Amino acid sequence: MRQLVEVQLPDGQAIWARIESPDGPQDSGLLDGGARALRGFETTLRTVATNVRDAVAQAAPDKVSVEFGVELALGKDGLVAALAGTSGTAAVKVTLEWGGEQPGAGAPQ
Repeated sequence: MRQLVEVQLPDGQAIWARIESPDGPQDSGLLDGGARALRGFETTLRTVATNVRDAVAQAAPDKVSVEFGVELALGKDGLVAALAGTSGTAAVKVTLEWGGEQPGAGAPQ
């Protein structure tokens, strides 16, 4: 069952998120009252960004955009952030763009 809970981000800001409650027995206080501290959010984002940057550095694009989902899950220590996906996989979409001008293009002759 999904529940709407208040989540506290690492910078202290609070957001609302829909969290899937685990099946089976659980601590009844885990989702009751107050904001939950989110663990691993910054690390997840930083790790994906750093790995994409390192992977495309040699290609030297003018612009890089990255899309991926972050799933908030209830773990034994509270809320955690993880790459989201379906069927046990996570999708990361990376788009690289180049300006199209060759070095020296547009220089007067």
